[in-house]
Amino acid sequence: MSDAIALLALPFIAALCLVGIHAYFGIQVLRRNVIFVDLALAQIAALGATVAFMLGHPALGAAAYAYSFGFTLLAALLLSFTRAWSGRVPQEALIGVIYVLAAAAALLLIDRAPQGAEHLKQILTGTILTVGRDDLALIAPLYLAVACVHWLLRKRLLPTAGADWRWEFAFYASFGVVVTSSVSLAGVLLVFSFLIIPAAIGVLYAERLSRQLLIAWISGAAASALGLGASYVWDLPTGAAMVCAFGAALALAGVARPFARDGQRGRTARQMLCVARWCTSLVLLASAAGLMFAPHADQPLLDAAERTLPALRDLYLNSSEQALYRDAAAYAARYQRAAGQLNEREARSRFDTKALDDYELARISSFIKSYNEMRRGEEFVMREVRSRARARVRWIGGAFALVLALLFAPGFFPIVCSSLRDKRAQTGSQTS
Repeated sequence: MSDAIALLALPFIAALCLVGIHAYFGIQVLRRNVIFVDLALAQIAALGATVAFMLGHPALGAAAYAYSFGFTLLAALLLSFTRAWSGRVPQEALIGVIYVLAAAAALLLIDRAPQGAEHLKQILTGTILTVGRDDLALIAPLYLAVACVHWLLRKRLLPTAGADWRWEFAFYASFGVVVTSSVSLAGVLLVFSFLIIPAAIGVLYAERLSRQLLIAWISGAAASALGLGASYVWDLPTGAAMVCAFGAALALAGVARPFARDGQRGRTARQMLCVARWCTSLVLLASAAGLMFAPHADQPLLDAAERTLPALRDLYLNSSEQALYRDAAAYAARYQRAAGQLNEREARSRFDTKALDDYELARISSFIKSYNEMRRGEEFVMREVRSRARARVRWIGGAFALVLALLFAPGFFPIVCSSLRDKRAQTGSQTS
């Protein structure tokens, strides 16, 4: 636990700084209805960093930052005039054009670089996990200064119709300063998530700016902690894990929003239950059709049920098939463990004082490849045993899944009860 805290403390503080400033800009972006302006400015900043990289400057050096900031200021100057053009062409369309051109130009430049793929990955996902105290000492005062400027000039920077282009430029330029600093730490994708998702959650639940900011800060901090924790526990790419955590937070907030309204909780619950029942019924219906007419194909629902309850597999496997399946599963697990141990050995050698030589690395790579091929062979045996047994019981299993689909379908029981009442009434009238 202490190792996790030591590793994730500084990245989490950096995430709090990013949430703090980007949530405010996100609310302003939503008010201006220029949702993708952050993505465009981030891509412009990435283009500037790519130009610096192609000229031989370090990817995270001062020259790269200067190029990014210069490109972003030019884009901010262009964006300051787009509101005047939006009477004939939507402003969001012009922002999309800027993003596409910047992305295409960056790809053209990266294509000529010997390490272009690594540079592109760094631009998209960032390096927030490796943030240091020096980085925090730079971004925290910068973000605080931008926040103070916006507080002092809040009336001038409001998104009013017919606003002076100079104030529009001041808004986009200050926004560009923040984005330029953020992209070098978090990458294009995560910066966009910091900007839009917490702000969207705040706007979803509140009307006043102060409450919107509070909700955005709390939800952004929680999503950041969840993403960092998931990346540490499951050894995932940090930037991608945080983006997915922000997406999950927005989905959860959207689902929970109707329950926050007084007088609509019961109705919302009934509607969601009805939707869930229809989805379950359709999935069961598709699974029944797949099992009956294509038993040798993949059966995702049945596979998931068997992983949850392995005893279900014994219902249609005979004794010899069960023995063959268990032997293949045991060998597959054994090969997977052996390959995992070799992977761990190779990973530990990177941090040991005595690294493995080229011969040992080649030998380990050969063993891992052999173990993986043998594991895939045993998994093929397992699939064949299952598919043949499923083909034998496909009509019984498909009929059972079809009955479950009808039971989950909304309105099935009322229709059945109504039919029974009509039949009973008809029988009673004939008897009388």
